[in-house]
Amino acid sequence: MEFSPTLLAIVPPLLAILLAVITRQVVLSLFIAVFVGAVMLCGGNLWEGFYSTFFDYILPGFEDTDHQRILALTTFCGGLSLLLEKNGGAQAFANAVSHGAGKTRRGAQVLTWLGGVFVWFSDSTNPVLVGPICRSFTDKVKVSREKLAYIVDSTTAAVPTLFPISAWGAYIIGLIATFYTSTGYNGNPQVDFAAGIPYQYYTIGSILMVLIIAVTGWDYGPMKKAEDRALLTGKLYRDGAEIRREIEQEDLPEGAKPSIWNMLVPVIVLLVFIFVGLFYTGDIKTNGFFGALANGSSLRALDTAFILASIAAIIMGMISKVWNFKKALSTFIEGCTGMMEVLMILMLAWGIGSICSACGTSTWIVSTCESFLTPTSMCAIIFIATCLTSFSTGSSWSVFAIFIPIAVPLAISIGAPVGMAIGVVLSGGIFGDHCSPISDTTVMSSMGSSCDHIDHVRTQLPYALTVAGSSLVGYIVSGLMKGGAFVGLAITLVLICLVSFLLNKHVGRGKDAKAPQDAA
Repeated sequence: MEFSPTLLAIVPPLLAILLAVITRQVVLSLFIAVFVGAVMLCGGNLWEGFYSTFFDYILPGFEDTDHQRILALTTFCGGLSLLLEKNGGAQAFANAVSHGAGKTRRGAQVLTWLGGVFVWFSDSTNPVLVGPICRSFTDKVKVSREKLAYIVDSTTAAVPTLFPISAWGAYIIGLIATFYTSTGYNGNPQVDFAAGIPYQYYTIGSILMVLIIAVTGWDYGPMKKAEDRALLTGKLYRDGAEIRREIEQEDLPEGAKPSIWNMLVPVIVLLVFIFVGLFYTGDIKTNGFFGALANGSSLRALDTAFILASIAAIIMGMISKVWNFKKALSTFIEGCTGMMEVLMILMLAWGIGSICSACGTSTWIVSTCESFLTPTSMCAIIFIATCLTSFSTGSSWSVFAIFIPIAVPLAISIGAPVGMAIGVVLSGGIFGDHCSPISDTTVMSSMGSSCDHIDHVRTQLPYALTVAGSSLVGYIVSGLMKGGAFVGLAITLVLICLVSFLLNKHVGRGKDAKAPQDAA
C-alpha cells in the first residue's frame, strides 16, 4: 500500500499534536503517532510498522550523544531538585525572597523573568535551573504553575538565540558559514548573524511579552482561568493535573538547622562548574573567553555541574543535620527515578522527529510554501513556513538547517538584507521550540516548573499566537520595505502591547472588578 507524500508528511505530526491536546496523554499520543507513521512508511504492514517503531525510530535516539546527555541531564536535574527541596534550602530561600522583591505576585514573576534572561548561555540550563528555584517563591504568592512554566519557557530558547557566543549562536553561525562556503558567497557569517538580531521579531517579542504580562497582569484565555484558580482557591495546578515533579513537604528532623545557604551553595557550585565546563570543553587557551563559550559543549558542562551541585547539596544537608549520607543518597535516587515519564516523553519526541524526517514533513512544507514566494511576501511566507515546520516537528535547529539555505539566496536575489532572511528563519524556528507540545524544551519547562505538560501548552499558546500574529504584521511591513528592521520591530512591539491590552480588557482580566495582580 502506497501513501501519498502529503499524507505521509502531515499525518504523524498532526496526529501527535491533536491526540496530546485532546487526551492529555502525551506518552500515549506520541507513541501512537510514531507507530502510525512507521506503519505508513512500511506500506501499511502492521507488524513491520510495530517493529520499525522501536528499532528504526525510537531506540536509535539513544545512539545520539547529545540525546544521551540530555537524558542524563534531566535525570540529574530531578535528583538535585529534590535534594534542594528536602534539605530545607528551597524553603529558606523562598522565605528570604518573599520578604523582598518576591513578596508580591508581580515581583515574583519579574524575578523569574530576570532569572530566565540571566541564564542566556544555554536553553537546557534555563528550565532545569530557573524553574525549580523560582518555584520556591512563586508558590508562596500563588502564581499558578502554568504561569511559571510560561515565563520559563518563553526565555528558554529565545534568549540564547540572540547571543552569538551561546551554543545556539555558534550553531547558527556555523550553518551560515557552511552555506557561504558551499555557494561561494562572499559574506561574513558573524556580521550577518548580528545583522539578523533586529529582525528576530518573534524572539524579542516573546521575551518582552512575558515582562508585559508580569508587570500589568494582563491575563486572558486559559491562563486567566489558571491564575484565578491559583489566587482564589490556592490550587497552583488544576485537579487531576499530571505533575511529574511535585514534592510533599516533610517535617525536618529534630536539631536540623537549614539555611538559605543550603540552596545558594549548590546553585553557586552549579553555575561555577557550568562555566568551568564550557571553558574546558571549548578550549579557552586556544579559542579565548568568548570562543570557548561559543564552542564549548553545554551538555557536557551541565551534566558535570549537576552532579557536583548534587554533591554540594548533600554535604550542606549533612552539615545542617537535615540528613545523614544514606538518607541523602536515597533522596537523590528518588528524584532521579521521578523523571522516568519525562525521559519517555523526550525519547518519543525524538522518535516523532525521526518519523517526520523520514516522511518528508519539512520538505513538503517548504515545497508547498515556495510557490507563494515573492519579493514582497518573502518575510511573511518564510515566517509562516518556519512556524509550521517547527511546531510540527518540535525542533528549531532542524528548521534553521533547512530554511537558512533557502531564505538567504532568495534575499540575495532580490537585493534584500541577508540579515533579514536569517532573522525571519530564527524567529519562526523559535515559535515551534517555544510552544510545540513535542518540543524537548517545552517538555523540560513543564518538568522544571512542576506543571502539567498539556496545561502548559494550552495556557501559553494564546500568548505565543499574539506575539506571532504581531510579528507577521511586522514582517509584512519589512517585506514591503525590503528591509526596515527597526520599523518592523517597533510595529511588532506596539501591536503586542495593543492586542494584549484589548484582549485583557474584553475577554481577560480587565472584565474583573479586582485583578489578582493587585490583590497580592
